[in-house]
Amino acid sequence: MSHPRKPGRRFRPGAAGATGAVLLALVVLMALLAPVLAPHDPLAQDLAHTDAAPGVHGHPLGTDQLGRDLLSRLLYGARTPLLVGVVAVVCGGLAGTLLGLLSGFARGWPDQVLSRLADVQLALPSVLLALLVLTFGGQSTAVLVLVIALTGWPAYFRLVRSRVLALRTMAYVEASLTQGVATWRVLRYDLLPGVRGLVAVTATLDLSRAVLMEAGLTYLGLGAQAPAPDWGLMVAEGQGQLLGAWWIAVTPGLGLVALVIGANLLGERLAERGEGRRAARSTVKKTVTARSTTA
Repeated sequence: MSHPRKPGRRFRPGAAGATGAVLLALVVLMALLAPVLAPHDPLAQDLAHTDAAPGVHGHPLGTDQLGRDLLSRLLYGARTPLLVGVVAVVCGGLAGTLLGLLSGFARGWPDQVLSRLADVQLALPSVLLALLVLTFGGQSTAVLVLVIALTGWPAYFRLVRSRVLALRTMAYVEASLTQGVATWRVLRYDLLPGVRGLVAVTATLDLSRAVLMEAGLTYLGLGAQAPAPDWGLMVAEGQGQLLGAWWIAVTPGLGLVALVIGANLLGERLAERGEGRRAARSTVKKTVTARSTTA
């Protein structure tokens, strides 16, 4: 016999969601505690012990072609993907959410212009757009964040716009408009609460895209530059030694895999939770409607 969940009881994610949360937490802790956990300076070179295997000469994960400790570089290298990914997701999410709210609420020509702009953006390959912006804007962390945010905002825009168009017809929104409530108050108090959960789930899933894009651009030489520790750059530096010193490229590659899988698992679980809540609300509404009709 199943028991209904109590109103005040917190949501407990399943095994997949818990795994994703743990993986994300580990990567975040690695980045935050890098100065404490790193056994060596990530930039210090030891040419006497280059390409050392894991566990040799006091290096738990080995060294790279310049004798730099891979564990230290792995810990510090988590900072750039996380920083760029999170900031880009926040910027792209805020822009897409704001434009989606305005487009869905205003409708008419503003909706047409913004929708066509999003369609054009989605039609352009992300890598091509990134190459164009980085070529003319220069290679810096700020430009890299801008590129990733530019390629991400249309997803938030389309989802939020679609949701706002549906909420726009709700009785409580129509009542606010009829009473002459200011537009910003309608957007802030009537429409925004209806899209916050959707945006949160989208942002969690979008983090993996942002991290992979940062790593890919850095791999191509358009992101962090040597000798900075960065997972994408570390993979690029070790790709030529996969047969003789596989740990140089595999170690940061596993870090990227853990971060991406963690974000995806947590995002999918949050999405399932949102679908479950919407289904429950729909069932309640149908039940209430049926009872009122019967009465």
